[in-house]
Amino acid sequence: MAQVAIIGGGLSGLTLALYLHKSGISSAVYEARPKDFVSGGNIALSPNALRVLDHIGVYDTLRPQGFAFESVAFLNGRGGLLAKVLNGSYEEYNYPALRIRRTVLRGELIRQLELLGVPIHYEKKCSAVREETDISATVDFEDGGSVTAEFIIGADGIHSRVRSFVRPHGSQPVFQGLAGISGTFKLSDLPDVDTDMHYPCMLFGGNGSFAVMPASADGDEVSYFATFEVEERPREEWTALDADKETLAKMIKERFPIDSSWPEVVRALCHRTPTETLTLWPFYLLSAKESWSSPSRRVLLIGDATHGMPPTGGQGGATSFEDAETLAYTLAHIKAPLFNDNARPQVIQAWEDHRKDRVSKIVEFTTQNGDLRKTSTSFIHQWIKEMTIWAYIKMVGPHMGCKWMYSYHGESVRAVLGRLGIDESKAKAQ
Repeated sequence: MAQVAIIGGGLSGLTLALYLHKSGISSAVYEARPKDFVSGGNIALSPNALRVLDHIGVYDTLRPQGFAFESVAFLNGRGGLLAKVLNGSYEEYNYPALRIRRTVLRGELIRQLELLGVPIHYEKKCSAVREETDISATVDFEDGGSVTAEFIIGADGIHSRVRSFVRPHGSQPVFQGLAGISGTFKLSDLPDVDTDMHYPCMLFGGNGSFAVMPASADGDEVSYFATFEVEERPREEWTALDADKETLAKMIKERFPIDSSWPEVVRALCHRTPTETLTLWPFYLLSAKESWSSPSRRVLLIGDATHGMPPTGGQGGATSFEDAETLAYTLAHIKAPLFNDNARPQVIQAWEDHRKDRVSKIVEFTTQNGDLRKTSTSFIHQWIKEMTIWAYIKMVGPHMGCKWMYSYHGESVRAVLGRLGIDESKAKAQ
């Protein structure tokens, strides 16, 4: 029996498994999707995310496979420069920011686990956590199987089944009134279009926002992300809309018409991108302030399962990686020979409080960024938005007050845990 059963083979679950192996703790990953599932789209990894990946030895492999950058240009809807902001910095943080395909990132994490012999079980969809005792917990799967482990970790996303055990009466994800449509294209396939613009960039227009981010090492392949207001739909309707690529193409063409004032490259991307590359991302926010752990502290939540957030702050993946690293340190603390298990709830709570405090601040940052992406109600409103962006960055500088976010080290949780639960009498006896 593995000491830890990780429910969910996404980025946070796989990262946790690697950290647990590094800490000498056995684990197994249970993933609902088949082995040949391909993660679509791209992900932006800020320095705090790359630091986590570096600590488990995958950063050097990943970096040449993505587009490394330090600054992002903030532009108005006509392409005029408002400011440049730092999303990464070798000088400040020892890491850039990195835009990379999700399938490349997830594939490397899986490859590392396979090399280490850490089991990943596919097509194992959690139906419910059945029970927990003071020494273990049991989870059931839809195929009739079950698994018991010392700890069950819910890393199964914003629609987590594990969360319903931890928070039986908890709040549900709240729709933020926005959705994004992403697509992928090569700039070299637009020889007749003026593609000369600051890259990567975020354009703030009157009827939404539009990000253009290189995703290949040479900068030729770009992914874009168009954000605008939409009405909420039931989950199954979101899934159906994501699969309806022609409707997604129609939506984005209507929002960014060919005769609009958006830069030529933006209009070309919206009207020429192959429809099969389009992906829909509705923005939901899940409160991070509710419990992350069950009463006996045998069932725990990380990542989107406990604090799902929109991509507007670029921190969803990073905070999930941080959860994984800090939880691995916490479980290693609990598994130490001198640890008194009576202190387990106290130690888990210390980890949880540490993470809640940080994630809550990041959610606030993310929400503020999301507000900037909304439609302006008038020309004056748009002018005020542009001037606010310009003036704020002029005042606080290109870091945008984000040093606290990007400079985080997961090892800081060790200072929080200190000597909690360590039986000093055992230490003296030895």
